[in-house]
Amino acid sequence: NKEKIEKLEALHKEYLSYLSICVSKMLQEKRHNLPQSEKRTFFPTSKILTSQIRKNAQAHAIAIVSTWAKGIYSRKIKRIISKLKWKQEISEDQAKSLYTIGKSLIHEPWKHITQDHIDLYHQILDEHGGKKPSVRPDMPMWMSEMTSRLETPEEATHHDWWISISTLTPRKRVLLPLVGNPYVKSPDDVSKSILVRKKRGRWRFQVVERQEYPEPQTPEEPKGKIGIDIGLNVLCTLSNGNQFGKDFKPKFDGLYKRTKELRSNRQKQGLRDNSERLQRMEDRLSGMIKTETRRIANRLKELYPGHIFVLEDLNLSGTRGQKRFAYRALQQALSEKVAVEYVNPAYTSQTCPSCGHVSRKNRSGIKFKCDSCGRKAHADWVGATNILRRSEDQDIGCGDDPVSVKRELGRRYQALRARSSPPNLEPNAPTVVRESLAPSSPERARLKLDS
Repeated sequence: NKEKIEKLEALHKEYLSYLSICVSKMLQEKRHNLPQSEKRTFFPTSKILTSQIRKNAQAHAIAIVSTWAKGIYSRKIKRIISKLKWKQEISEDQAKSLYTIGKSLIHEPWKHITQDHIDLYHQILDEHGGKKPSVRPDMPMWMSEMTSRLETPEEATHHDWWISISTLTPRKRVLLPLVGNPYVKSPDDVSKSILVRKKRGRWRFQVVERQEYPEPQTPEEPKGKIGIDIGLNVLCTLSNGNQFGKDFKPKFDGLYKRTKELRSNRQKQGLRDNSERLQRMEDRLSGMIKTETRRIANRLKELYPGHIFVLEDLNLSGTRGQKRFAYRALQQALSEKVAVEYVNPAYTSQTCPSCGHVSRKNRSGIKFKCDSCGRKAHADWVGATNILRRSEDQDIGCGDDPVSVKRELGRRYQALRARSSPPNLEPNAPTVVRESLAPSSPERARLKLDS
């Protein structure tokens, strides 16, 4: 029905226009968050949108700005404040106030925070915050239960679902037929709010499934623990030596390389928005990772029932690309299916499993060679083995600082060397001095036999 689609597109156009006004208003007033009580007086009104749709757009604008502000603080601004403090360009009290402003999105004086602190934070944000959030033409609409409703067909049964959605005309809705999801049987199984977006020329209505899955419980008598390392060339390596996802990496890398080249070319041409081709390639990458990690999770659950799987408690704020995505996907897939335990990840890939020597030189790609004892092994297996051992280590916890972890590992390495080295001679003990001259052939033969 072209008339219904035209009404939906007109609603989307006006929604994005009003959403852009709300986002610009928050950025102009330097408000990165807004309480519920101030929304009506802070945002401008709209004579075209209904009151309920305006509320949806306002909540959407708050989410966009606050998410950007929190993200830019954790990724850049926090580090810049620390550098300014180290260079003594700001005092310790100023840095403390700036940390509080960025973490809690404070916009007015409060306790030890003055207006000068707020102005200084926004000055740093303007200089180092980069591009501020904006409303893209393909951005979805947030529709609450007051403006949209999913229904099951009663008379017209040739479609799986029907959606009743508001339009620009007050108290006038359109009823659209939808193709349903085979895993969802009833509208009661999904959330009331709906995300409406136009993707590749077709309208999509996304909801969140409300079905609750049982959380995996730690077995009372586990059969054992298995360490898991997310590798660079092998997707998953276990502490017992088994590897999963060997053939996945080359296939993923080919598409990942083409996607990066396409995005780089578009940026060089000044094209910031995604094209349909680029969006398809990125969706395919996401699908490949999710499919493979869930297949591995199902396989591990089948092969090792009753085991506890040990993972690194990684902070991926500075990690980009494939490993970040693979770790998150595999972590989520495993946590939904098996019992999982987390350990401190500091130096698990640089510690020799034989002598305990810690050095960055020990690892080179997938090759591991200890700089102290010469032990050679697969780097991912070394990481998985150290992760498993870390789960039984009472002296190193998830919250320990990497500096203290390295200090503890160094102390253990020195203690092990002291136990394995020959005893020191007494000060007055006689020493044997070897002559530098080469012995004759009978003497050389006797030395060889004695050795």
